[in-house]
Amino acid sequence: MLSFRQILCFVLSLLSFISVFYSVGKLGVFLATPVTRNFKDVLLQNLLDDRSLQKATLFSLMFNSIWIVLFVLQHSAMKAQVIKKIWQKLGLELAERSIYNIASSYCLLILLKNWKTTQSYPLWHVDVQHSATLWWTFASAHILAWTIIYGGSLLMDLPELVGLKQIYYDINDLAPPMSYKSSELRHFYERLRHPSFVGLSVVLWITNSMSLDRLLLAIVWTAYMYLSWNTNKADLDYQKYQLTRKKVELAGVDK
Repeated sequence: MLSFRQILCFVLSLLSFISVFYSVGKLGVFLATPVTRNFKDVLLQNLLDDRSLQKATLFSLMFNSIWIVLFVLQHSAMKAQVIKKIWQKLGLELAERSIYNIASSYCLLILLKNWKTTQSYPLWHVDVQHSATLWWTFASAHILAWTIIYGGSLLMDLPELVGLKQIYYDINDLAPPMSYKSSELRHFYERLRHPSFVGLSVVLWITNSMSLDRLLLAIVWTAYMYLSWNTNKADLDYQKYQLTRKKVELAGVDK
């Protein structure tokens, strides 16, 4: 018989699973959708000469900055130990990851819903509407990047990342899933919980039209990843060791 706490945490874990895939899917579409040439034909260097366009551009950038900062603050603040202790006091430590994911997804959806595109000339624009080759080039880059990100999520224990594994282990009277992992892997996860810096950088920077608002998003999120994912030499050595061990295991299977 499941307790009320387990039922509540299970519901939250399902909401986490749904919200993560929905919000990430929306983000993927947002970043990959080609931009048509519907902006004002104003050169970037002449932007400051047009006061009305300047105000509109600055307003869009400031407005977008609010949602970017909200997402970054939520992503960082909810990882603090004081927040984790609050969930423990409320008896929701099983749902800590789920609540984190739901909050992240909500902040991301707010950003996508309220995003304002600047109307000045972008830094670059490649017309993909009349070239299937160019369209598929950009689309393939995003598909490959998201495939790498999804594959990395599976390797990093996707059920645990979205919060499902924690409640499953608790229902079956098992210790938290993280306790079954090596100390090296736990330390690695403390510094890096998202896969593929390169994959995420590709979907942020590879676009047919780099507008100023898109540039702002790419710069802030890339810098945030670079600063917050503070892996060290010990993490690299651990990854090399695991890769070597897997190669040996696979070589033994082939024989």
